[in-house]
Amino acid sequence: MTSTSPRPFLAAALIVRDEAENLPACFASLNGIVDEIHVLDTGSVDGSAELAADLGATVERWTWTGDFAAARNAAQAGWTAEWVLAIDADERLVVDQNALRALLSRTDADVLQVEIDNAHDEVAYTHQANRFYRPEITVWSGRVHEQPVGRGRPATVVSAPRTVVTLNHLGYSDATVRVAKSMRNADMAQAALDVLAAQGEAADPRAIARTLLDLGRSLVGAGRHQAAVDTFETLRGLFPATPEWLEATDFLARTVLAAGFDAACLILSEQLREAGARASYCDWLAAQALAQLGEADRAWRLLEGVSEVIDTAGRRYDPAALRELMKLVGQLRAARPALRG
Repeated sequence: MTSTSPRPFLAAALIVRDEAENLPACFASLNGIVDEIHVLDTGSVDGSAELAADLGATVERWTWTGDFAAARNAAQAGWTAEWVLAIDADERLVVDQNALRALLSRTDADVLQVEIDNAHDEVAYTHQANRFYRPEITVWSGRVHEQPVGRGRPATVVSAPRTVVTLNHLGYSDATVRVAKSMRNADMAQAALDVLAAQGEAADPRAIARTLLDLGRSLVGAGRHQAAVDTFETLRGLFPATPEWLEATDFLARTVLAAGFDAACLILSEQLREAGARASYCDWLAAQALAQLGEADRAWRLLEGVSEVIDTAGRRYDPAALRELMKLVGQLRAARPALRG
């Protein structure tokens, strides 16, 4: 992990707390790819800091402030690498090293967006996130679901092909871990919302909308469904015709669907369709509600036109979820004559 260049080309920066179990595999995926690894330890008691140092990282201890952007900025502060990869201990880098170096070397972009394959205890999915960035040009912003943004101007973002680089995220494969992380994120989002509320009319409306969306998403993950519904409805009432409204409506539709409010899901899926969401995604939502209502034929007709499921935030769901739904609806259709008899 030692660079022969006076200025390292690519560094990895991690925020860590009690991740001793995950660090070895994460570091193994970085070995030979990055020139140096920086670890910001926010209070581990399981030996994570010592283990990271033994594995070759430079470790700094830092007091957690409840702000992921502040931690990301601290993790790479004072280092000189041209590019930084923000990676978590429960993620694994999958990369064509030569292709990645070539891409980073020739691009004029400030930020490289990569696809992340998320294992999940419910439905696995893939989403895109901004993870490679030029620290001289960008800074992290956002207490929850933080993003690198340009210093004084919008950051230029390009997407990396899957053949060059992806990340595998394992952090939500266990329900207990997912709930704990979601509860933490909900507390952070609520704190951020309180700060914005104290600013009164000076608060940035877009920041309020994004924070309400972060809060609602985290409440869903934490299993606090009624609080999530209330949050999404507040956002929808305050910020119509915005990207945040679209995502909130999407999350609301899935939340009421899981609770068995199928008619409400059908209404919301049509609202999403009218607002410009992918028709195939709206069909997928509506088909689930119709199946639960016993309207298997209508559900099947909708599903016949769905080849992939991509939600309003661009998350691409595991094709197995679609296959499982089609199998279930097919079984319901086949069983109907027997039920009638």
